[in-house]
Amino acid sequence: MGSRSRQQRDARRRATARSPRITPRHGSGDAVTGGLAPSDVIELIDLAARYAVDAPGSIGPHVQLLNELAATASAPDVDPAALVVDEVLARVATAFEHGWQPLDLVHATRRQTSKQGAAWLARAVQVEAERSQALTRAPQAWADQLRTLSHRHRHRGGVDGLLSPGGAVAADEWIAALVVLDLLHRLPRIEQLVTPPSRWGTQSPRRPTSTRAGSEPSGADRAKTLVKIRALLAKAESTEFAAEAEAFTAKAQDLMTRHSIDEALLADGAGESFDVRGRRVLIDQPYALEKATLLHVVAEANRVRAIWNSFASYVTLVGVPTDVDQTDMLFTSTLVQATRAMTQAHLSSAPFRRAFLHAFAVRIGERLTASTDEAVASYGSALVPVLERQEAAIAEEYDRLFPHVTTGSRRQRQLDARGWDAGTRAADAAVLPAGRLDA
Repeated sequence: MGSRSRQQRDARRRATARSPRITPRHGSGDAVTGGLAPSDVIELIDLAARYAVDAPGSIGPHVQLLNELAATASAPDVDPAALVVDEVLARVATAFEHGWQPLDLVHATRRQTSKQGAAWLARAVQVEAERSQALTRAPQAWADQLRTLSHRHRHRGGVDGLLSPGGAVAADEWIAALVVLDLLHRLPRIEQLVTPPSRWGTQSPRRPTSTRAGSEPSGADRAKTLVKIRALLAKAESTEFAAEAEAFTAKAQDLMTRHSIDEALLADGAGESFDVRGRRVLIDQPYALEKATLLHVVAEANRVRAIWNSFASYVTLVGVPTDVDQTDMLFTSTLVQATRAMTQAHLSSAPFRRAFLHAFAVRIGERLTASTDEAVASYGSALVPVLERQEAAIAEEYDRLFPHVTTGSRRQRQLDARGWDAGTRAADAAVLPAGRLDA
């Protein structure tokens, strides 16, 4: 472990050293059962959690004790497994009220703990959803996330399937549960992009920009256009022939650009406010910061604001839905091209790949910006005030979501020269031609 990682771990441990991870049950009192009071069991869980986080290899005796207590527990408030599961489920529900959504909560857990911890939390999220009947109450996007988690981490064991009752929990399961509990204990609030569960079925929070009236036909048109764009980009990414890839991507880019500008003109001409929304794009390791940089430049070229959350490894996009969709799809497509070109370079060192992705992002940003400027210019000067009003609406929503955002300073890093050169050449070869094609 590097010195910086050790310092962060030690700082986190000091910050939470005197803060209990388990909230005592109401009315549990401090009655002694089997020689231990509920408060004693909570202290033992807290100690085991510190070992799970900082010294998992030495947790064996603590796991044995927790299992013995669970096997002889006469009530839930002295059963370590029941206490941990109840606390995790309660904190998951709280996280959802504080801006988190199912997929980004599990993604952040993978970033901050381990693959095993993320899988265990994914199962806990499914149990919480069953308890709250989320699938019958949640908005479609939330229900879709729950179904995605269920597909990736299927869980049929209910509450007992999280930590088996009767003191038969394996050490790796205890470690996963305890590190998740530790993370949920220090989980920060984040921006709220959707209505939280406590307000499902009530009026959505007021947005500074309004959804356009009569948006259903436009939404249907948008869906059809996105299907065409996705199909074109999929063909561009799969073909081995550069000319074919160029034609497919050019057609996709043209469809996206025209559709975005036409929707802006349509909304403005009808005197309607711009519909501005936020979306999180989860960024996988390795080289998450370099990938986030690529997403940022794609967003900037498409009139979308982007902000990086290093704790959870995601980027929040803020813009009109058409531009956010376009940014998301172009990022995915260019990342596929960058990854393919980087693999073909046959140099796998971390410095080379970081430099490659950084250079690729810088050059792609320049090309996309030039292409966007050319498309905007083709519509004439009448488009300028429309885009200015759209930008004002986006800025208002961005400021509402991130009222205290700051720009961090970037350390100057010496990048691998071969990686930078290869990344620049790959970006120049990426299929992002400007101009129009016949529909």
